[in-house]
Amino acid sequence: MAELQMLLEEEIPAGKRALVESYQNLSRVAEYCENNYVQAQDKKKALEETKAYTTQSLASVAYQINALANNVLQLLDIQASQLRRMESSINHISQTVDIHKEKVARREIGILTTNKNTSRTHKIIAPGNMERPVRYIRKPIDYTLLDDVGHGVKQHGNNAAGRGGTLSRTNPPSQKPPSPPMAGRGTLGRNTPYKTLEPVKPPVVPNDYMTSPARLGSQHSPARTASLNQRPRTHSGSSGGSGGRENSGGSGVGVPLAVPTPSPPSMGQGEFPALLCLLVSCM
Repeated sequence: MAELQMLLEEEIPAGKRALVESYQNLSRVAEYCENNYVQAQDKKKALEETKAYTTQSLASVAYQINALANNVLQLLDIQASQLRRMESSINHISQTVDIHKEKVARREIGILTTNKNTSRTHKIIAPGNMERPVRYIRKPIDYTLLDDVGHGVKQHGNNAAGRGGTLSRTNPPSQKPPSPPMAGRGTLGRNTPYKTLEPVKPPVVPNDYMTSPARLGSQHSPARTASLNQRPRTHSGSSGGSGGRENSGGSGVGVPLAVPTPSPPSMGQGEFPALLCLLVSCM
């Protein structure tokens, strides 16, 4: 409240007086500048002096207006806050009055009401005369009761009625079901239903296989064994079963193939069993 009083009594009137004095001062400055420019010999110097007075006058007037405007805005803010407080107090008083009126109205309505007498009784009361339960009588189920309902297949005749149902019995089939097709011997394809593998004959040493004593030492060496293990295997065309599997195409079934026996130089008759054991281990 003291700030509002100081603004109303001191700062705002002082700003107004400063603006009035500035107005009178600017009038005298304008008259001086006009006479000085007319009477001066150096027009350029008189013009520069007039520009300096103009700049100083504008700055002074802008400052005074800004100070007065700030004081007025501050005064308006203080008055707005006071109005909000007054509005809040008025709303509180109005709510208090409304509550009092509501209480009085309820009291007047209560005078006009009357008490209602209510009798408390049990909601569920057992009957005086108990009903006799109906005796259960078993009845057979009639499966033909709903045969005439809907658009289903109907059977007429004594056979359907004698069986007591709409489901007909079918005789067992007299013919045997067709047997699945048998796969051709030695042939596997995508369309064959049953894929059976045929036995593959083991490799047989040819009759002209002979050993030589000069290469006996090299057969038992580890290098010789590794070279035999790394030797590529080729498909044999001598056996009939393997040839049929090669021509079957992409059947997806892995079939073991016979490995041809290499024909090294002839050896002595005594080294034959040792080399045979080596070949069997390689396979």
